[in-house]
Amino acid sequence: MKKNSLVSTILIIVSCFTYASNTRIISSINQAWKFSKGEFQNASQLNFDDSKWENVTIPHTWNKDDALDEIPGFYRGTAWYRRTISVPVEYKDKKVFISFDGVNQETELLINGLSIGTHLGGYTRFVFDITDKLKFGEKNIFAVKVSNMYNENIPPLSADFTFFGGIYRDVNLIITDKNHISTTDSGSSGVYITTPKVNDNEATVEIKTLVKNENTFDQKLKVENIILSPKGETLLSKSVVLKLKAGESSTLLQKDIRIENPLLWSPDSPNLYKVITRISDTKTNQIYDEVMNPLGLRWYEFTTDKGFFLNGKSVKLIGTNRHQTYLNMGYALPDEIHVADIKLLKAMGANFLRVSHYPQDHILMEMCDKLGIICSVEIPIVNAITENEAFTNNCLIMAHEMVLQDFNRPSVLIWAYMNEVLLRPPFAKDSIRNAEYFKNVGSLAAKIENQIRKDDPARYTLIPSHGNLDAYIEAGLSEIPKIVGFNLYQGWYGGVFSGFEEYLENAKKKIPNKPFIITEYGADVDPRLHSFQPQRFDYTQEYANLYHEHYSKQIMSLPWISGANIWNLSDFYSEERGYAVPHVNSKGITGLNREKKDTYLQYQAMLLKKPVVVIGGENWKIRGGIADANGICVQPLKIYSNQSSVELFANGKSLGIQKVTDNIANFKVPFVDGENIFDAVSGDNSTIRDQLKIDFRAVPENLKTDNLSFKEINVMLGSKRYFEDKTNSVIWIPEKEYSKGSWGYIGGQPFTTRTRHGAQPASDLDIIGTGNDPVFQTARIGIESFKLDVSDGKYTVYLNWAELQTDKELKTLAYNLGNDVLKDDFYKRVFDVDINGVNVQKNLNLTEEYGAGTAIIKKFEVDVVKGEGINIQFRKVTGEPILNAIRVYKNY
Repeated sequence: MKKNSLVSTILIIVSCFTYASNTRIISSINQAWKFSKGEFQNASQLNFDDSKWENVTIPHTWNKDDALDEIPGFYRGTAWYRRTISVPVEYKDKKVFISFDGVNQETELLINGLSIGTHLGGYTRFVFDITDKLKFGEKNIFAVKVSNMYNENIPPLSADFTFFGGIYRDVNLIITDKNHISTTDSGSSGVYITTPKVNDNEATVEIKTLVKNENTFDQKLKVENIILSPKGETLLSKSVVLKLKAGESSTLLQKDIRIENPLLWSPDSPNLYKVITRISDTKTNQIYDEVMNPLGLRWYEFTTDKGFFLNGKSVKLIGTNRHQTYLNMGYALPDEIHVADIKLLKAMGANFLRVSHYPQDHILMEMCDKLGIICSVEIPIVNAITENEAFTNNCLIMAHEMVLQDFNRPSVLIWAYMNEVLLRPPFAKDSIRNAEYFKNVGSLAAKIENQIRKDDPARYTLIPSHGNLDAYIEAGLSEIPKIVGFNLYQGWYGGVFSGFEEYLENAKKKIPNKPFIITEYGADVDPRLHSFQPQRFDYTQEYANLYHEHYSKQIMSLPWISGANIWNLSDFYSEERGYAVPHVNSKGITGLNREKKDTYLQYQAMLLKKPVVVIGGENWKIRGGIADANGICVQPLKIYSNQSSVELFANGKSLGIQKVTDNIANFKVPFVDGENIFDAVSGDNSTIRDQLKIDFRAVPENLKTDNLSFKEINVMLGSKRYFEDKTNSVIWIPEKEYSKGSWGYIGGQPFTTRTRHGAQPASDLDIIGTGNDPVFQTARIGIESFKLDVSDGKYTVYLNWAELQTDKELKTLAYNLGNDVLKDDFYKRVFDVDINGVNVQKNLNLTEEYGAGTAIIKKFEVDVVKGEGINIQFRKVTGEPILNAIRVYKNY
């Protein structure tokens, strides 16, 4: 689009609102921005040449691709956005503001070459008054300088999530009359609603309004608050007359507004009143400005022994955390995804959301109000602090902005800060300096607590801690907030499942006078991975199922646990991570694309009040395994339900009725090669049912005598896992040892990694050159051969390698809590490969030829004759031979 065309288009967009109303106009200006990374001189000037810059639409992030690629790191630096806007001359007697809903993380706005203002912090809204800097009826160049560079004075300093840079939430122009409700009070609505008294019979409401007269003459204004019922009917109206001198601002407090027999707000009945705050002329009744805010009437209490109470009733808070990322989008999400996420949470039966680790989009928060999701919101102090005044001041400003911007939300009951702030104390080896650091952390916490309680005395406060309980007690962090939060991962990062309740019992003894919330718990899941012998850190759905089955049962049984937040609603980006899905934290109960994992189904059956019957593994559509002589492979299948019993049908034949225990019915299922159709039916109500179709790829046990013909086989060596390659429609199965007439490995042992918490079943390396990392992250070390007693014919053999040992320095990640791989002695690995006595690979040195952690697939065509089958031999030259995976395909 040519520049002149762009200007005229914007003029039309803005002008269409000009005479629609005398009240405020809020209009997005998200389209047609020019963008470029880097530092530029004069980028704020009208005549700057941006013709070669990229055209972008906001929401936008510049890390969408580089944070996900195979090159370590992502761009953390400066970038510029430019846009030319012509503001109609009709607005010269109005007030014009610009609002940024979210920019990460340092922002400077310049208009026509003049600096308008700056903002530090990447997660709260900020507003600038730009009236005096505009040329009405002429071209104005808006230039926004943004940086997501590390800054020791801005939290978060580090975290287990990617710091996507950019203007990733809406940008709006706000046009008001010169008599208006403040838009610049820390990005808030300028109206603050409190409910000093709420019960079943009566509620009292107080409304504080910030009013400005920016005319050059005195003004007599009527300030009116109109309360609408949840049905939208006018319930009452209260008004006062306010005299303001020219240029004067005033804070008006209206008290003793009473609502009889209130409809209460709760997760089951999220009744929302609305408050319209309006200022108008006392003589002509001309409306100058008005804003609308939600009003939810509820009372609540967190107790130390009986948990949480809402409107006088005991309620167990169960839900998730949430990061603001989506598949291939980074932070730059459209409104629809924010809305859909809260609907997804509600559809699970949840009533609780920890908005972590930072304030999020107002559309998301509106949905929590509307659907009855109780929230905790926090500022992004994560892992550590900087001990200086600038860092402290930025934390206090963030807390102030957070509270004021979500002040009127009935869904928000908790303000939080300092997530796992003692996770990586920088002076752990110096006891004197470490004690000083702990003291400074406690001092900062006290200042933030005081700031929040000053801004909002009514709500609760929370500090989420990691598992080092004594450290938080030593720093005083268990006493400062009103609620103590625990991020606990016993049975994942180390220990066993029962360590969870043991930790809580100990914490209860040491901190008897505080309410408790489990602010995080979870296990990583790659939904492509499965195992019937699940292990810690194998990333299978089955291990996570066991983990959540234990944790959820304990959480529900302990009355003094007010609530719990699963980590996480969905998978999210964390650039430094490796493992099964590189650059992603996979602890979500849904995927980056919101694909439901079994853990989501489990909680749905546990939490929903309506009848539920759903077959587990609904996202595992291609399965495989070893079939017996009759072509049958028996594997387990879970049904999640809140019914008393479930009957399961396989291809129309009943497999019997199973009792549902702890929302689960377990079946042993006979799979056959090809399509398998399963129908699960409630034993209580036959209309409650679910169906799942599975494409099963059976591999015969005996490759020559079984009725099932051999088509292909895909085996991961050193592995107990199944891997579904959804893209290529392939199922990889676990290894087995060779037996005559069958197939399998001979010799060697499974590769494992050493950590401070024991061995792990797979490498955590980001495997270069593949999206199927798990296929290459296990291996059999010292393998002698792999044999398949296939019948005569033509076959293609694919040998998959990746060197999993490296001489490079391995990075330690604090949030791995001791599960980083310990460096082993590196040795040279060279070996030969023969197939049926023919040397096909000589002196293979994976590290020297390709580098460690690189996916290598070598294909070989093999003609099998005279009943010799396929015998792949690995001959040691130096070190131990290795094989990660093998695929054998029968051509004919």
